[in-house]
Amino acid sequence: MTAPAPLPDRNDREALRRWMRANRRTEDGRVVPTTPEEFAAGQRARLFQEGGPGAPEATNPRKRLDVALTGEATAGHTVRLAVLGPFLANLQESVHSVAQALTGRPTTHAAIPKNIRDVTTLSAAALFPSSFGVALYGPEVSEATEGGEHLFPDPTEAVLDDAINTVLDVVDLSESAGLSDDGLAEELVPLGQRAMKHIGALTAGLTEAQIGLKVAWHPKQGRVRQSVWTPDGARRVRDLCEQSEFSSGAPMTLTGWLGSASALRGTVEIRTDNGEIIRAKTDEAITRSLRSHFGNLVRAEVEVTVVRAAGGRERRNYAVISLHSLDPDTPGST
Repeated sequence: MTAPAPLPDRNDREALRRWMRANRRTEDGRVVPTTPEEFAAGQRARLFQEGGPGAPEATNPRKRLDVALTGEATAGHTVRLAVLGPFLANLQESVHSVAQALTGRPTTHAAIPKNIRDVTTLSAAALFPSSFGVALYGPEVSEATEGGEHLFPDPTEAVLDDAINTVLDVVDLSESAGLSDDGLAEELVPLGQRAMKHIGALTAGLTEAQIGLKVAWHPKQGRVRQSVWTPDGARRVRDLCEQSEFSSGAPMTLTGWLGSASALRGTVEIRTDNGEIIRAKTDEAITRSLRSHFGNLVRAEVEVTVVRAAGGRERRNYAVISLHSLDPDTPGST
């Protein structure tokens, strides 16, 4: 084997790049990285291989969220624990609460079901080159299904993806041009008070520390999704979350046709006699019986939550409390 050329002056970056390209492999056959991405992948693999019993394999099949914190607070590739700890905790609670809102009736105080928490739990696994970067992994299938049956046939394939993508939808909308926050509000308000509280806490920590984010979501299949969140974008979300007021309106009864239903997302659409389409969330007990009511004339007892955003605009969230079929050929009620 020909001996490699001497290492050039470390201050000459272009010479270093040429040297690395010319010496792509070490004596043991490993490829020498020439980009930050190659270096990060190799670093993660070495960390996993050296992680001891139970460490993931280098070719890790789990879903991954790469989060890079940017800004002055990350100078020197470090960040204060007083900033990092709350950020990670608020990110996790945001994902939990968004998942709960997407899969059933959003709740304010009741505990998020264990099966939802299990399939949306993230674990910090490795650092990578950035101002400050951390890789967060979704659960193993065995972890997610441990402890009994779940509402979803394959939880890790749907719930975590939906929750992460919804959070990233909020990120992208907050970075869009224009002064109107209507699109952002339309995305946030249906998630309910709990999810908006946690997202508000997440963005409060970012704006107070003047930190931005670069995020990449790696699903098990499909394209990697990338988003950038600036402090200004995070501030738009924070203001909307903190300035929105939730109040319960009077219960109401709806009569109409159940035009569509999603057992996975816990949602129904009811077309009333005047042609209005009411989109409402359902809790787990009602979700299980949606198939027997699909396409029928129904009577629904609905709880209405009125959300007043900055500027006085009102939006309404609907949640079905009970659902009765009025079709004589369909048995029973829920």
